[in-house]
Amino acid sequence: MYLGLRLVARPLMLAMTLSVGAAFFVNVDQAQAAPSAVAPYTLGTFKGTPPSGATMPDDISVSADCADLWVGYGNGVDTFGHGGPSNLVEYDIASGAVLQNLTIPGHLDGLKINPQTGIVWATQNEDGNPTLTIVNPKNGKFETSPIIKSSLITGGLDDLVFSGLNSAFVTASSQVDATTPVIVEISVKGKKKKSSLSVTSVLPGAPASVWNVVTNTAETSDMIGDPDSMTLDPAGELVLDNRSDDSLYIVRNSSAAKPLLRVPLTLADSPVEVDDTIFTYSLTSRESSTAGTIYVTDTAANIIYTLTKPYFPANEVYTAANVANDVGLVDLNTGVVTPVVTGFTGIHGMAFAPTPVAITSPAGR
Repeated sequence: MYLGLRLVARPLMLAMTLSVGAAFFVNVDQAQAAPSAVAPYTLGTFKGTPPSGATMPDDISVSADCADLWVGYGNGVDTFGHGGPSNLVEYDIASGAVLQNLTIPGHLDGLKINPQTGIVWATQNEDGNPTLTIVNPKNGKFETSPIIKSSLITGGLDDLVFSGLNSAFVTASSQVDATTPVIVEISVKGKKKKSSLSVTSVLPGAPASVWNVVTNTAETSDMIGDPDSMTLDPAGELVLDNRSDDSLYIVRNSSAAKPLLRVPLTLADSPVEVDDTIFTYSLTSRESSTAGTIYVTDTAANIIYTLTKPYFPANEVYTAANVANDVGLVDLNTGVVTPVVTGFTGIHGMAFAPTPVAITSPAGR
């Protein structure tokens, strides 16, 4: 049984607003063609300017009220945490102003905001020497704890999704062998300096049985060799990107008839590797909408983009195809990824900020 879910419901670049058609951002040294969106999508650039020294934006997270954007800047720190630090920056979305700029030891990777408390969790060092940083967004105070006492984690830590008030499901990346899990649950116990971390296994790297959604058949030899980003779908299921077999793995409650699903992904009829996958759903407010903004980081270009369109059908799925450098719309029935923006230089993180448009609120229905 895999899971019993306990979830509660750069060089300086001068940017122009981008839209479908010809547009450019200007590097101080040279002009470079911007990514191109297909109709009806409109691509723009986020107005916030990174603090001095903050480069290579990666994972991002939006506050529950969609007022603030949190961005992790890796600054070229290696994935074992040597060098550094990284920067964790909070922006005011409306003005682009920097609200907080925190220096975090190591290579900052996973980043999420707890929907119950507003506390920010960030993981560091996806290939080794993993640490977890917990930030109080009200005052910027944070504590970084090493993950050194668990035999379940032999590599690093990547993305995370909250499972409770003080716990989260976390991607255990770069594990030494298949006997160690690729998803663990980390719980924080106690307060302040007396706090401790406990780790439990959620999903093994070599699961006994997986159901292929596209072929509608069982598989018994799947290996989750390069787990990366992770999200939660509106049904409360974990959705994990696995780069070693160009697939999404969907982890359900252990009592489900098919508790683990695999969706092999293709783009232009070829397998495609992806880095980050999102639904048109807020992980922080747990709300969906048919209107809103997708934020996209281009790590190599040191730019945060905004992606909008007039109408997002309910629960659409988007992915960052990091090798193709496209944003793609995903059909989870077929695994087909259809590009909606092409031409990024190093696409990585994505987050959706919903805009309320419903005639009645969920409570009033």
